[in-house]
Amino acid sequence: MEHGHQHEHSIERERECVTGVPIFQQLTDDQITSVAKVTRPIHADKGGAVFSAGEVSQTLYIVNQGQVRLYHLADDGHEQVLRVLNPGDFVGEIALFTDEIHGSYAEATTTTELCTISRASLTALIKSLPPLALSLLGALAVRLKTAEKQATLLAIPDALPRLAGYLQELSGHRTGTFELPMSKQDLAAYLGMTPESLSRKLKQLSTKGVLETVGRRQVKVINVAKLAELAPE
Repeated sequence: MEHGHQHEHSIERERECVTGVPIFQQLTDDQITSVAKVTRPIHADKGGAVFSAGEVSQTLYIVNQGQVRLYHLADDGHEQVLRVLNPGDFVGEIALFTDEIHGSYAEATTTTELCTISRASLTALIKSLPPLALSLLGALAVRLKTAEKQATLLAIPDALPRLAGYLQELSGHRTGTFELPMSKQDLAAYLGMTPESLSRKLKQLSTKGVLETVGRRQVKVINVAKLAELAPE
């Protein structure tokens, strides 16, 4: 079940959405049009559900504009953020392989436009466009690697090296300023911390001369060596 509002289908709008997705960027112009023809747009307001846990997954969701966060709800109501989707990111590819039930919730964190492709349409596209199959496999491999890194970080009992390891990876092991891909509240949930703990650890890293926080979403790494010392090996 799709919770977003349906929008009128427009080939140009859907082409714009499709061309922004890495798995489609190896396709020819005509192939892009073929994908756009079976793509349907939906709109989700800030805080609106895109899909919920317990629903059957039969759709590929692509973020065109805005942001979507994926999260689990523990028995005690605690949220564990799994991933944040920004423009060009997608979720729901598991629907290709099985009648999977969504185990997570997807919620728009701002006004969001998405493109959707049904399971039947996506399966037909993969059969007719071999480059798409290879791109999808590559994307799934990257997704698995990212999930493994998150699991490794969450296994670290101390919050400071957990945060340091995440920032080290995000910064590309370089000095300079970069933007966090999610809000600090979601980042705290992603790393298995409370927002208060995240704020304390960021301040601790700042006091140590490792980094500076710039505004709400930007971080400036000042000392790569110190960050590496604090990060897990």
